[in-house]
Amino acid sequence: MDRQDNELVLARLARPTADETTFAVVSDAHVAPGAEGTWKVFHRTERRLRTVVEDANRSGVDGLVFAGDLTKDGAPEEFDRVDEVLADLDASLFAVPGNHDVPKSFDPHETPPLDAFVRKYTPGSLPYRTRLGGLDLVGLNSAAAEDGSLAGTHAGRLDDAQLDWLDRTLDPDAPTIVVLHHPLSDVADLVAEFPPADHFQLRNAAAVGERLADNEVDLVVSGHVHWPTAARVNGVTQVTTPAACSFPQAYLLVRVSPEGTTVSMVPLSDAAGFEEACSYAREDGGRDGALVECVDRGYFGDCPLVDEREASLTAAQADGGPAVLYR
Repeated sequence: MDRQDNELVLARLARPTADETTFAVVSDAHVAPGAEGTWKVFHRTERRLRTVVEDANRSGVDGLVFAGDLTKDGAPEEFDRVDEVLADLDASLFAVPGNHDVPKSFDPHETPPLDAFVRKYTPGSLPYRTRLGGLDLVGLNSAAAEDGSLAGTHAGRLDDAQLDWLDRTLDPDAPTIVVLHHPLSDVADLVAEFPPADHFQLRNAAAVGERLADNEVDLVVSGHVHWPTAARVNGVTQVTTPAACSFPQAYLLVRVSPEGTTVSMVPLSDAAGFEEACSYAREDGGRDGALVECVDRGYFGDCPLVDEREASLTAAQADGGPAVLYR
């Protein structure tokens, strides 16, 4: 497949460090058999997810991490199609649910219960802590709450039970990556083109960030906003994953080594697919027009968005002290 671009480095991080481990992160695939159009380009969603699986198999990654919104709206036939695609995956799969994967009060269909998601897409529990190569991978549920408080909204939060679980479970001495659907960061604070929205950021982001920082979590990876960002938020490095479905249609490749971690964005379409997704986003005003406005402004020309190792070298040459540069 003739891709629109090669890999683009989004972040070079000092942490985590571990034995060589490479994994792919995909989010917001919104697989939708039979649906057409909109800024999410529903009629291409199955093809884009298949490309992720083909790439993962070809490159031999240690795992595929799914940061939520596997489906358009959680309909049984959407999960069936996701399962057909993922059946071809050779690597281990580790997923967390997104707001579109869990039962909602406004859905016209009966979405499978959260227990079904856990059985099929996690190591057997949610939240979970598991090994991925040389790392501890922690999966959290920001999309559904036992008290039903998230059933009528696309917003996310972590309940007190999960926060307490973090304190009991995390190992501050182990290199750790946490994945959840809703980000700690507010994309509107990081990217001027995005308008504020009350569901873009985890509702209790500050409290969650404090727990993660206290437990020395190295990296948090999220989805939901359909746009790649990298920043230091509440004492934790946070990366958000571009959507597989919508412009610019991509996933992340995370390479961890004893020297640090590199996060790259990998496109999922050729030039024609890129232009098609761009035209839908421009016509429909995807994320209120922010998606196209970011590219028109040259957002990706500023990459890497975070370069901790380069900044540390520059600072050491200047005054002998460490520093981190966040653009």
